[in-house]
Amino acid sequence: MKAKSKTTTYITSALLIVPVALVALLLSLLDFFQNIELTLYDRLFQYRGARSIEKSDIALVVIDEPTADSLSFPFDRRHYATLVYKLKTLGARWIAFDIGFSSRGANPVSDSLFKAAITEAGNVIHCAKTAVTFHKNIKKPLTDIKPPVESVSPPGTPWGLIDDLVDPDGVTRRYPLFWAIRDTAFLSLGMKIYALDHNINLASIKPTRYGPFQFGSLSIPRCQINATLLNYYGPSGTFPTYSFYDVISGAYDFDDLLAGLSPEEAVALQASGMADMLQESPFKDKIVLVGASAEDLQDNKFTPFFSDRNPRKTPGVEVHANALQMLKDGKFLVAIDFWWVLAGILVLSILTHIFGRRLHQGWAALITLGLLLLIFSGGIFLFIKEGLWLRQVPLLLTILVGNPTNLAYRFVLAQREKALYRGMFSQYVQKEVVDELISHPELLRLGGERRRMTALFTDVAGFSTISEKLQPEDLVHLLNEYLSAMSRKIVENKGIIDKYEGDLIMAEFGAPIWTPDHAANACRAGLNMQNHLKELRTKWKSEGKTELYSRVGINTGDMLVGNMGSDTVFDYTVMGDAVNLASRLEGANKAYGSTIMIGQNTYDDVKDLFVIRPLDLIRVKGKNEPVAVYELLAEKESELSEAQLKAVEFYRQGIELFRQRKFPEAWRWFENALETAPTDGPSKTYLKRCELYIAEPPPDDWDGVWTLTEK
Repeated sequence: MKAKSKTTTYITSALLIVPVALVALLLSLLDFFQNIELTLYDRLFQYRGARSIEKSDIALVVIDEPTADSLSFPFDRRHYATLVYKLKTLGARWIAFDIGFSSRGANPVSDSLFKAAITEAGNVIHCAKTAVTFHKNIKKPLTDIKPPVESVSPPGTPWGLIDDLVDPDGVTRRYPLFWAIRDTAFLSLGMKIYALDHNINLASIKPTRYGPFQFGSLSIPRCQINATLLNYYGPSGTFPTYSFYDVISGAYDFDDLLAGLSPEEAVALQASGMADMLQESPFKDKIVLVGASAEDLQDNKFTPFFSDRNPRKTPGVEVHANALQMLKDGKFLVAIDFWWVLAGILVLSILTHIFGRRLHQGWAALITLGLLLLIFSGGIFLFIKEGLWLRQVPLLLTILVGNPTNLAYRFVLAQREKALYRGMFSQYVQKEVVDELISHPELLRLGGERRRMTALFTDVAGFSTISEKLQPEDLVHLLNEYLSAMSRKIVENKGIIDKYEGDLIMAEFGAPIWTPDHAANACRAGLNMQNHLKELRTKWKSEGKTELYSRVGINTGDMLVGNMGSDTVFDYTVMGDAVNLASRLEGANKAYGSTIMIGQNTYDDVKDLFVIRPLDLIRVKGKNEPVAVYELLAEKESELSEAQLKAVEFYRQGIELFRQRKFPEAWRWFENALETAPTDGPSKTYLKRCELYIAEPPPDDWDGVWTLTEK
């Protein structure tokens, strides 16, 4: 049974854990949560801040607003020729254009001048873009490349692709390493510059579908087949940027500076050694990327650093600069593998399930908050210190889905538990007790606790004889009517029905909700049962039915109370010597002709509240120690007739003399009691004992204890 219970628990847990993980994963794929993921990704950059490029050998020359205004963009290509001459003179190592020249210019002469400048410089890298073309005999469109036009590109001039990758929210977070077109890999501009600067054999490039992209000595992690995450160094303006117009106007030319000085000043400048410093141009031995930054030219990009605090878009040419610097430094961002994320989802789903089931809701909420903070802080730490990007949204969703799911599961379990308790107790205890049990189910924990309370046993006198005389259906109907009536009296007096065994009812008082007056409640229930049974006998007699009589045993003491049994099949009950004695007292009534017998502990608790008379010191079957027992007569003397009160007084006189071994004198008092109340059972019992001891006195060591030989 226990193994089956554990199996059921595991199956139930799996039916909760797996759907939570699956729902979290599916939700994370929705556009709404994808956008949240990307926003969190951007916040990581903003939290990290800009990184130093102090040792960078990359410089930017941009067509900014002053350049566009001064030269009336698109301007004559002779200006590009001038730029190439200037940058070559100023010591640029490479000159890479992020400006496409896929068609002839308006002035063929200017194209020729530009081409000649490129030929003379020998360090220019062009760019190209892909284009979708349609052919007659091919249904699907083909992707082609629009390379630089021959009029401005000498044979053998290298070029790289400048197509970008933009996420659905318009932000550029990835950088293409290559574009595979018709089974050939064409490098992006940043990759081409890096390859030329590091003498990488382009013929050796064989991009694979999986794993890092091997490029010379670099192992570049990929976020998709042809791209890597772009590890930005900072917002717009991070890299040194110079105006196109300033460069071609000679603002950085050393010769122009000397031309503005007198011969004496020029000699003095050179003698001071500053000439050498001035000759160190901002472009000396630099990789110079040329592109547009003017907003009207529409080549500015949204990057992760774009925010309300920094509302400047980054020029496309600076995006290439970030990519190139990342390649040169070898500092890449790595997206933690999907399978690790999936494992994290499953672990979190299990944890939220365990916490949700086993912990108090307050602690579960605190741990949930702690897990959320751990994911946030862990994501920040991994990104800043290790260059790892952890997809946080699926993990956060697992917690946010798992927590309410487990709360709902706990609610369902609680409702089922309440229904179980209500079903277990509603017919056997008062409604207030049921409500208290539902509010505090820990009162019914398996195993129970030791507690002082009162047990009550009652059954029908001569039931076996009665059952033989009645038809089964008549017996069942009569017994059900009896048991229902007696049970109501127990419940009305804050008792709980423990069990029915044929005609026997076992009940306890003081559990599951403990009350200090449990003994009085039990006694009151016993009296109410007997009084109501008298009324039922009158009714049964008028109906021609068999009249039932019952006996009641009540005892108070320490008992073990709680759910006894296995973890799946159990019964709420009490056990212990005090319980067993209550059962013996119920049977002992037969020997004394009494109806309600109570033990010493019960008597001590209620002696000032009820009309009680002593019965005897008895030794019950299975016990060596004698116990004092009493008969419960009524709650108030007014409930007894004058004859009954007089008989009780005669009985008290007789019992005192009996215990003093004055049996003849005691006999007369019991005889007086019976003359007053002929049906008084205890008086009849002691009258016979007096006759017995008068005829044969007990031994000198007689202790007054009567041993019962039957249960």
